[in-house]
Amino acid sequence: MSKITELKPLLIEIGVEEIPAGVAPRMGAALQEALGKLLADANVAPENIRLGVTPRRLLLHAAACPLMQADAEQTLWGPPERVAFPDGKPGGAAFGFAKKSGLSLDAFELADKGDGKGRYMKTVRTVKGRAVADMIAEAMPAILRKLPSPKQMQWRDGETRSDAFIRPIRWMVARLGDAVIDFSFADVTTGLISRGHRMHGSEGEMDVLDPFGWLEGQFVYADREVRKALIVEQLSQAASAAGVTLLADDDLLDEVTDLVEWPSAIAARYDDDFLRLPAEVSRIELKHHQRCFAAHDADGNVSPVFFTVANIKSKNPVAVAHGNERVVNARLADAAFFFDRDPQQSLDDRVEKLSEIIFQDGLGMVGDQVRRMRAFVLDNAMALGVDANDAQRAAYLCKSDLTTGLVGEFPELQGYMGGIYASMDGESEAVAEGLSQHYAPNGADDALPDSRIARAIGVIERADKLLGYFHLGRIPTASADPFALRRAAIGLIRLLSDTSNPINMTLDQVIDEAAKQWNQQRVTIAIKDETKAKVHAFVIERLLGLSTSLGFSKTSIDAAVHSSENRPLYREALIARHVMGFESSDEGKAIAAANKRIANILKKASDIPTAIDIALFSEAAERALYDALLQAETDFKAAVSVADFDSSIAPALHVLAGLRQPVDTFFDDVMVMAEDSQVRGNRLALLSRLRQLFLNLADVSRL
Repeated sequence: MSKITELKPLLIEIGVEEIPAGVAPRMGAALQEALGKLLADANVAPENIRLGVTPRRLLLHAAACPLMQADAEQTLWGPPERVAFPDGKPGGAAFGFAKKSGLSLDAFELADKGDGKGRYMKTVRTVKGRAVADMIAEAMPAILRKLPSPKQMQWRDGETRSDAFIRPIRWMVARLGDAVIDFSFADVTTGLISRGHRMHGSEGEMDVLDPFGWLEGQFVYADREVRKALIVEQLSQAASAAGVTLLADDDLLDEVTDLVEWPSAIAARYDDDFLRLPAEVSRIELKHHQRCFAAHDADGNVSPVFFTVANIKSKNPVAVAHGNERVVNARLADAAFFFDRDPQQSLDDRVEKLSEIIFQDGLGMVGDQVRRMRAFVLDNAMALGVDANDAQRAAYLCKSDLTTGLVGEFPELQGYMGGIYASMDGESEAVAEGLSQHYAPNGADDALPDSRIARAIGVIERADKLLGYFHLGRIPTASADPFALRRAAIGLIRLLSDTSNPINMTLDQVIDEAAKQWNQQRVTIAIKDETKAKVHAFVIERLLGLSTSLGFSKTSIDAAVHSSENRPLYREALIARHVMGFESSDEGKAIAAANKRIANILKKASDIPTAIDIALFSEAAERALYDALLQAETDFKAAVSVADFDSSIAPALHVLAGLRQPVDTFFDDVMVMAEDSQVRGNRLALLSRLRQLFLNLADVSRL
């Protein structure tokens, strides 16, 4: 293989109109991965490729990259000797393969592949390496088309209309050393000229040796982590100067990082009169509408001081602050107006208005949903671990704040304002907490609600939603989930699998009870068994995908949920966590392998007897396994009968692990599928009973 000695810096920049927050980092990471794979597959090894991501650019840079792909030796194997050289002379197959390979027959030899099938035609040829710039130029248009984005749009007419992208591409820089990597995409051709900050920067030839430094001179921090750290530092300094404590918000920090190229943190202040509003009102307004950071004073109370991160190097930061203050004060004035007016009508009085709000076309109104939720928590209060009276009251009122002016103006406050207004109406603390927390968790990483009533409402709301939308056929696809049904399933899983506040309902019970409310209501639809089965399968699929974040392996939870016992999900989670250790042990591996074998044997068998006749035992290993099974059944029952379920799992697994030796000996010494039908049936019955013992805890054949 030839040696590559000439290295040059590699630079690729895709300049675009502002990409929405959160999208550019994913696109940049995908671009870096795709280019890295392209070069690795070609055996081209650049120095570490550095990624730069801003709202207006995706940037890749390697300080040194080979100009040429190395020459490579390629081994070609042809037909076997008996086909290529019948009667010891070259035949048509030999000449045909040589011609196809572009070589003469003399270039081939006969060699052994090592497969024990004799000799084959073989040759080794040198494949000349390609110019790396040519390889990149050919691949880049396809790479750009495949970058992940929520929506791709076409911005131009003509031959390149098929080149869609998240936002219009305005310029592209692609260089390997001094040479331009020549390709076109979306009617834009690569060149040398880049652009700096939209307001402070200018156009110019980007420094191929140090593009990040060149961009910094153009008022652009292209490295996202550098930009993020700078924002944190600026905010910390501004908060310290103002004598307040910044309210941490990682999601907002990430969003702001993706909205600016040259961050500048500026302190501002809204009117003190708005401090009378509930704490979340100002925080939500600042975050969702102005992308600003809230703060607390020295006593931990809400402060009117807030912070914006501008995308300019302002000569007059006071003017920037005043501009933000005017907008925030106007928005908070609206909030104060509704906050003063809304309590004139109680949440109870507002319930009737829910019958005027559409839940979903084809699924009735929100009022219908509330009645289903209320009935569910009443029917299942004990299993949900809630006071029936408080729970039904909270379920009855939980959507009433949707009719308030404040939630109408600030939808992000739904639930939270329900709790505030419930307290103002004189509802109990338990009811108010249930209302304020019942939307949690909103994602896989959000905290679970402290309120058990909120958990109960959260369970039925998610199950109700899944059943309704699945009835309509609005099932998520690989690329689309417009009704956030995956998020609903994940929330349901997290609520049902939480071991700190257990809900004693199985997934099937939750689905059946939720479907019962639809069917008894008879307002809109009837949920069929087929729909329930689809929802169950969908939730289990999400559970397997969520396994790592829940603290167990995919195989262990798969084994737990496929036991013969239908347990509450939190108990399946406990089993899965214990099975994780079992599946990696020598005993666990052996038992899993034996169970796979048993499952396959039983699957192929028919007419398996239910009773075991010891008189039909003809091998010592049969009797030994039977005796071990009887003892294991007794010990297993004793283990799982203890009061603390979690404490019973390890002893039960220990009992099952003890069956390894008699099971191994049985399969070594006994022919299960004996010619005598009675003997064969008896051995199958023994294996079936053995498998049922394991299935009481988990289907370990899935490990």
